[in-house]
Amino acid sequence: MRVFARPCRILSLFSALCVSTALAAASGAQAQTYPSKTISLIVGYSPGGQADALARVVARRLGETLNTSVIVENKPGANGMIAAQLVAQSPADGYAILFVTDAMATIDPHLPSSGRFDLAASMEPLISMAAAPLFLAANKDVPASTVRELVELSKTKDLSFGTSGSTTPHRLAGEMLQKRGNFKMLHVPYKGTSASVNDLLGGQISLVFGAATALEPLASAGKIKLIAVTSEKRYPQLPDVPAISETFEGFNLVSYLGLMVPKGTPADVVATLNKEVNRVLSNAETRGWMEKQGMIPIGGSSADFRKQIEADYKSRGEIIREVGMTPD
Repeated sequence: MRVFARPCRILSLFSALCVSTALAAASGAQAQTYPSKTISLIVGYSPGGQADALARVVARRLGETLNTSVIVENKPGANGMIAAQLVAQSPADGYAILFVTDAMATIDPHLPSSGRFDLAASMEPLISMAAAPLFLAANKDVPASTVRELVELSKTKDLSFGTSGSTTPHRLAGEMLQKRGNFKMLHVPYKGTSASVNDLLGGQISLVFGAATALEPLASAGKIKLIAVTSEKRYPQLPDVPAISETFEGFNLVSYLGLMVPKGTPADVVATLNKEVNRVLSNAETRGWMEKQGMIPIGGSSADFRKQIEADYKSRGEIIREVGMTPD
């Protein structure tokens, strides 16, 4: 038996070397062949909205850079979590990508609900594509045109603010403003921004938090007043509208849109997708379109997106618990 011990050991080492070489070759082959079939970009919202519009622009240009088909599939429901679960259950190979919003990643996980899907445990951040600052608008008859004047007005007049829902970044912006200004407003949730804007025009509510695309045309027509923007700095396309941070230093809240892939997706595939989406976002035509839609192109690494999500998850969670935010 001793005579064969050394040859057997050599044979075992040779077999292990063959296996590791085969695995390395397979990984290299995957990197060289990806993508070799259609990629699905899953959006958890109905066609026609901001998320869907951006997804379709990115899908078209990403398909061009990768020389493959990238299709958008709309799977609305449960604030995007139906789509998230679908992607999480897909093979971790880069052919199923989730279009994610900041609400899905940093608000929904804090909400009370049994059996809530754990996005962070199942998905890997890929890239942050766009930031969308919110604007605070007032009914034209509200006797205040600045944040400071609103705070003073609240001492003598009941103020209300409308949002597109109880568990949205819009709601968080209102709660943050009240906390920083040490005043109170009545929150009125709606099923979408258009309904809240209609009531703002009619005088049923005093204020609205919404996107530039929904509010700026009405402000230009003199039907409402733009009071401030929620981003830390003024929005480049509307430079005359002050930032809330100019009154309350450090105030900063923006919605953002990004991409995630299932946990376990090969690092080389993640790197390829991140690189190509960054290329899409650097395209002048794409950037111009996004800016017209009230979005600021972002890009960056997957690590950058992870840090952004982790920081907002922590800060927003504190506010959510404080106000007792619950789903509609």
